[in-house]
Amino acid sequence: MGKLIKLVGMLSVLAFPISVLCYRLGLLPFHSGLQIIQIGALAGVAAFVVGILFFLIRRKADTVGAKAALVGAIIGILPVIPLGLQAKKARSLPFIHNVSTDTVNAPEFDKIASIRTESDNPHTYNPNQQIGETGTLAQLQLEAYPNVKTYASKLSPEEALAKAEEIANELGWEIVNINAEKGILEATETTLLWGFKDDIIVRVEPENGQTLIDLHSVSRFGGSDLGVNAARIERFLDQM
Repeated sequence: MGKLIKLVGMLSVLAFPISVLCYRLGLLPFHSGLQIIQIGALAGVAAFVVGILFFLIRRKADTVGAKAALVGAIIGILPVIPLGLQAKKARSLPFIHNVSTDTVNAPEFDKIASIRTESDNPHTYNPNQQIGETGTLAQLQLEAYPNVKTYASKLSPEEALAKAEEIANELGWEIVNINAEKGILEATETTLLWGFKDDIIVRVEPENGQTLIDLHSVSRFGGSDLGVNAARIERFLDQM
């Protein structure tokens, strides 16, 4: 019994990397990979509970089995902890994947708009979009990410656009389009683990002797971005 608990614990740990690998290789759709992770987490919890109980009950009568069960319990709970923390984070953030520094007149994608497919999330920013019963897109974004706002720079528009290109390269974004006439830079960033693609546009506009810099970042896939798009914009603006 102890060995079985240990085996279940080990399999629960493998569920996450196997799911990611199969998804990246195109062997599984994302929702199937997610189901495997959920099953692995449940197995991990089961291994932990049963393993602890088995250890407490059988630690004198079956020392070897009790130790194996304890090891299985510890291994099984390991993947559950980060998944639990991520679930907690998701509950604390709005269910959005579309963020802009300008929620009234968000930068509009140009070339990237033609790259995205019908299966991708919409690339436009509608501030009045109702997100469930919690509020509008703009309301939820402003409440959750108050630091995501237009940046006023002393650089000229040309200098600001050149700086934007420099920062985009430093951040590892794939630059798709730079249009000096329109004052925009478009780029894509691929997430490290799952390989999801998020699109970003930077807009520079002169106003009253300064340059206003706005960004719009949107995920192609998924409902909640877990704050990724807002964090991306803040990282960029921190370097401006």
